[in-house]
Order: sequence, then C-alpha cells, then structure tokens
Amino acid sequence: MKLVFLFSICSTLILSSLSSFAQEVEFSIAPGVEKAREVFFQKKKERPYFRAWRIVVGITRERREIDEMSRAFKRKFPDLQVEWVYSNPFYRLLSGHYLTRWDTISDLKKIRTEYPGAFEMNSDIPFDKFFDE
Repeated sequence: MKLVFLFSICSTLILSSLSSFAQEVEFSIAPGVEKAREVFFQKKKERPYFRAWRIVVGITRERREIDEMSRAFKRKFPDLQVEWVYSNPFYRLLSGHYLTRWDTISDLKKIRTEYPGAFEMNSDIPFDKFFDE
C-alpha cells in the first residue's frame, strides 16, 4: 500500500514538473534550415509537380467507355481514388499517387484481379494533388 501511495506521489510530481517545463520551451530555426526551406519553395514555384507513380487501369479512344470503366472501377474498388485524363487520341483511367514503384504493388495486385491489363506508370503529379489525399 505504501508503495502504491509513493508511486502516485512521484508520478504526480513528475507530471506537474513536465507540464511547467513544457510551457517554457522555445524553438529556434537554424539559418541553414531556413535557407533550405526557401530553396524548396522557390523550386516548387518553378516546377509545381514531382515525378511519382500511378496505376493505369485502362486506355480507350471512346469517352463513353472511359466513363463506364470509371463507374465500374469505383463500384469494385471504393477505397481507391480514380480519375481519367485525355491525351490525344486516348483516354486513360488512372488510380492512385505513389512515391515509388514499390508502393504501387499492393494496389496493383488488387486491381489486376478485375483489370488484368493494368500497369504502373511514371507520371508528373502536382504537389497539391498528392498531399491532399
């Protein structure tokens, strides 16, 4: 009983000292870090995208087909995001945004159960689109 009482007093003292210490914390940013941040945002303005990976679910020349394929994909895989893009003369149904090719593997295996011709593709993805997900 004495041990439990002693433990509770010690833990109370430690927590109260930590909470008072946390109020006195001050952050300072090193000049090198601030310079790196400025360089990053300048490069982002010049090139607002980066190379990443997407899964190509299907390709067609018909707008009607790509709409049907998109609806079917959303029904079969509601947890995966999908969009179609037009690049003359083809419509492509694309899924996901992945940093590396290895990141595509698990979703690609699932997608290939319904769409055996699906493959991964290197693509330019805007920062905003990637980080909003």
